[in-house]
Amino acid sequence: MDGRTRMPRNLDTVDREIIRLVSTQGRISHEEIARRVHVSRPAVHERVKRLESEGVIRGYRAVVEWSAVDLGLCAFVSVQADHDRLAMVIDRLFQMSTPEAVVEECHRVTGQWCALLKVRAASSLALQQLLDQIMSMSGVRQTITTIVLSSIEAAPGVR
Repeated sequence: MDGRTRMPRNLDTVDREIIRLVSTQGRISHEEIARRVHVSRPAVHERVKRLESEGVIRGYRAVVEWSAVDLGLCAFVSVQADHDRLAMVIDRLFQMSTPEAVVEECHRVTGQWCALLKVRAASSLALQQLLDQIMSMSGVRQTITTIVLSSIEAAPGVR
């Protein structure tokens, strides 16, 4: 993709079902998709290639079991920053990962807070050190952190 957003043509129900299947089961075969959506495997292949070229399907990724890599602590961090430094702050926030703490997601949000981070850490100390780094950034006014006690997974096929 060249970085520009392309407007996909109208998506039909088969396209939407293909998107749902690959978004919940990234390694599903074209043969299995074809069986589920009741079209031929070559037709699925062509549709997937078109959806990729139009930027509807932007890639495939692994879902990590964070506790298996010793990053089992999950937290959400709301960040408030000076408006004139917001772009710089958000760029730096997403790059703040260390071996003991990873910024998994960074979202720009409305309201009192400018950004919402989903972070993974090895320990509360590692989280504290990441928060100290964030608070020391020029332009950051304050943060508020919510530690996740447990996560509820969506049912298969539901997103």
